[in-house]
Amino acid sequence: MRKILFACDLDNTLLVSAKRKKDEDICIEINKGVRQSFMTPKAINLLRKLKEISVFVPVTTRSVEQCARISWPLGLAPKYAVVANGAILLEDNTEDIIWRKYTKQLIEPWQDELQRQLKIHEISEKYVKSRIIDESFLFLYCDEGTDTHAIKAELSLQTTLNVEATGRKIYLFPPNLSKGNALNRLKERFEPSFVYAAGDSFIDLSMLKSADAAFAPYDLKDYDIENSKVQPDGAEFSEWFLEESIKEIEKE
Repeated sequence: MRKILFACDLDNTLLVSAKRKKDEDICIEINKGVRQSFMTPKAINLLRKLKEISVFVPVTTRSVEQCARISWPLGLAPKYAVVANGAILLEDNTEDIIWRKYTKQLIEPWQDELQRQLKIHEISEKYVKSRIIDESFLFLYCDEGTDTHAIKAELSLQTTLNVEATGRKIYLFPPNLSKGNALNRLKERFEPSFVYAAGDSFIDLSMLKSADAAFAPYDLKDYDIENSKVQPDGAEFSEWFLEESIKEIEKE
């Protein structure tokens, strides 16, 4: 039987936000008393099945602390998770020291620039929050209504870091710190015969392109992702890609 690796983004891919949840969805994350992230009952059942036939690894930009807030339904807690956009590999919630050591070597050339950008932005009134996540990248959280894509374009001309924007969030990443690079490192570790990936944003593009088969939402349909399937209109994204991947794996 083939060894399957499934790399999956979390927020707005596997998990549903409070803004998008339906009445029957199950809360799996509470932050400061606020119900924050949810899964659909169908997605929970499908993920339980997918974990039986693949090595399922969340690959997320969340910090270690943010991942620890997730209360996975019975049987769904992942053995492995890649967090901080690829900087850290957790195995049974314990950091893999060898992975982290290699990450530090990768991003060391950009540490001064990260600190420089932090000093610039932490005093700006544009941002509600500005901090370096797990010693790896800079996170900026903007006021409601801020044109983050305009800020991204401006910052891209002012730094050697890679700048990405999604919603009210702006990220400044060392160029070697990407989900695509993280997936390539997972391939070296697990030596799978086939790799699936699912993700919903520009930050996930490098991971989707590094997989043998990828699942993307309609918003990413115009991007050049080979071997990808695009979410059908009206389908719940998490349920759709979990169901599709299970069908494909079970064909083998």
